[in-house]
Amino acid sequence: MESVTPWIELRNLYGKYVKWVSSNPSALGDVEMTVKWLSYFIAGKINNSPAVSELVYSLSNLLVFFNDRIIEKSNGVAVQQSETSPLARQIKIVLTTLDYCEVFIELSAQKIWGSRGRWFLIVVVQTIKCIGRVILTMFCQNNNIIQNPPIPVLDRKNLVETARPDNSTFQELTDTVVLKRSGRVLRKVEGAPPIVARTFKPLKHEPVVIRYGGRFIRTAELMYILKPLIHLACVRRYGFKSWKSYLVPMAIDVASLRIYYKNREDLSKEQKQELSRRCVSMLLYLMRSPFYDKYSKQRIASLLTGIGNKVPLTGTITNLILSYIPHWQETYFYMWST
Repeated sequence: MESVTPWIELRNLYGKYVKWVSSNPSALGDVEMTVKWLSYFIAGKINNSPAVSELVYSLSNLLVFFNDRIIEKSNGVAVQQSETSPLARQIKIVLTTLDYCEVFIELSAQKIWGSRGRWFLIVVVQTIKCIGRVILTMFCQNNNIIQNPPIPVLDRKNLVETARPDNSTFQELTDTVVLKRSGRVLRKVEGAPPIVARTFKPLKHEPVVIRYGGRFIRTAELMYILKPLIHLACVRRYGFKSWKSYLVPMAIDVASLRIYYKNREDLSKEQKQELSRRCVSMLLYLMRSPFYDKYSKQRIASLLTGIGNKVPLTGTITNLILSYIPHWQETYFYMWST
């Protein structure tokens, strides 16, 4: 009986935690943000080890991910329609976890096993991610664009408002009709609420999203998925700071985006949002070697120094950023990380 008691206490404690998370999403967000900012402040401050700050940052992301699943379950959110099998959900969980932890894994491997161990784990992690994304694209998602991370952060505010059984939700889900030609949403007579509860606000209707599954999506997505492994092969053949290792993945990114944009009108809203995010991420090439070493480094340093000298009260901040840029550039701006 004594051995069972701790497990019962842990179960009760977990139950209380789940109840608190489900009831206080706003306060929970403040705690999660505090933990995440803590990782920025301790970077390089504890034994000069960036792995410690990455551990805190990874744990904060995993905490958010775990709490999101609790809130989803408590609000009765159904699995997305694109996930037609439990396999897709499990693969997305694994890929999302790796996205949050891969930098910490690399830094830990570098510290424990040296450069060889680091590069070995980089290849292992990127191979697992590539295989998982290929399975999702070819068999589980009807050729849809895979988000990064595959399971995005939950929009808790909208989720709570949607789950709340208020007047507008009741009207929109059960007591409305959509006109075929205009798409206008009208309330049925029998669905009118009492006069004191009426808001007279226009009803909202979420249109059905038609996801395009054409061959061009498969081609472009496979190019994007295989890019990290192709880049690693180039690094192995030509070296990390070679222009060939830099230009080959850039060309793959540009070709993939070009295929998508040529058929942009056939994409869903979610796909267009992910496509825009990939376009913005192309700016990271400015911070990657060898372009950064030859062109960006001096210009960024000159810009920050000028701001610090001319704008009052910014010198401390710009000097701090300048001291951190070499660490950020070496740690985060990998070609294979998205």
